Amino acid sequence: ATYQSGQYTLYDRTIRDHNTYGWGTITYLEGFQRSSNTAMAKQLEVMGADTLFDYLGKFGFGARTEIDLPNEATGTLLHNNPIERVTTAYGQGTTVTPIQLIQGLTAIANNGKMMQPYVIDKIVNPTTGEVTLDSEPIVKGTPISEETAKTMRELLASTVYAEAGNAKKFQIEGYEVAGKTGTAQMPNANGIGYAWGKNEFLYSFLGMAPKDDPQLVMYVAIAKPKLAAVEIGADPVSQVFDSVMQNSLKY
Repeated sequence: ATYQSGQYTLYDRTIRDHNTYGWGTITYLEGFQRSSNTAMAKQLEVMGADTLFDYLGKFGFGARTEIDLPNEATGTLLHNNPIERVTTAYGQGTTVTPIQLIQGLTAIANNGKMMQPYVIDKIVNPTTGEVTLDSEPIVKGTPISEETAKTMRELLASTVYAEAGNAKKFQIEGYEVAGKTGTAQMPNANGIGYAWGKNEFLYSFLGMAPKDDPQLVMYVAIAKPKLAAVEIGADPVSQVFDSVMQNSLKY
């Protein structure tokens, strides 16, 4: 299916793509690869807000992951009015934590089974050798089917390798990567409105490798980088992701 990219109007509000003129009439697949806000807004019309927020709940957003660390935040899913539901569809306004993103991605990496994250693998009494804690993998839920998970890995890989993909900088030698870039506005210090400009955004990448049988998932976010005139937000993020992911996979 195709749609007209560039902008999407809801009542008196206009949602724009990062390329404000758009790319003409393109497929939703290309819109996904190009991080098109209007693609997600139009997909929301097809999916419906109830379905979207039902899935966000199944993937663990808006709730603690119950990781073994104190003071975990839940994030807030904004859906009080139509514009909040649209902005949530393409990842703005609604807040999530990095560990929620990691937990959600495990469902795609693990053929539909979403895994409970944990930090401590084992605690052993140094005197007696008694194991006082031995963490075991726990399936948190199955928000999607195995078939859907495999399809999503292909779609996420296409953002890295397709001609229209905006995540080409996340290619690493020897392994096929699947993932998605993120660009978010950050609130102003006074809490009023959002900062604007390429040095004012939060840039991120949520990815996994190898694509067909993921062994590692990783989330990297860099806030307000000092970019050179010729640099884009993916540059510093990819420098971290590519190095850490490749060396970790080799290990």
